[in-house]
Amino acid sequence: MRVAFIGRFQPLHWGHVKVLEWLSQSYGDILVIIGSADKGVTKDNPFTAGERMEMFLRTFGNRFALCAVPDTDGSSSLWGALIRHWCPRFDIAFSNNGYVRAALAYYGIKTQSHPFFDRDRLSGRFIRQLIASGSAEWRSLVPPSVAQLVDEIGGVERIQALYENT
Repeated sequence: MRVAFIGRFQPLHWGHVKVLEWLSQSYGDILVIIGSADKGVTKDNPFTAGERMEMFLRTFGNRFALCAVPDTDGSSSLWGALIRHWCPRFDIAFSNNGYVRAALAYYGIKTQSHPFFDRDRLSGRFIRQLIASGSAEWRSLVPPSVAQLVDEIGGVERIQALYENT
């Protein structure tokens, strides 16, 4: 049985890693679906789909299958069709995002929730805010491979620029 773990991964952090470890205890075949693949270099989505895929490849190698899916920009009932079009087949999708669960359920895709791990600190929004503020604390919240990639691509400077005047 293949299961899917859906997220934006802006950036990949230890909470995501722990969810994948949790899923791996019960499932051997895991597909990571990177949502909002058409978004990048924005305040909420500072990393491109390719950069997010690179975060996974550097952290996990080829342990998980990856696919990237764009947003529908309006017709949210079609998002399930996009998932089926852009990704390999899977049996259950894991997400705690209400929009994702509703959109997939509308399309008949079975969804389940997963546990949160240290949700207050392990959230993409919190990590992006730390980066924007100039705090180095964010580095302890992501795998070293992710921090290295963020440095290589100028991600700190990108996020700080995106947060200016907001």
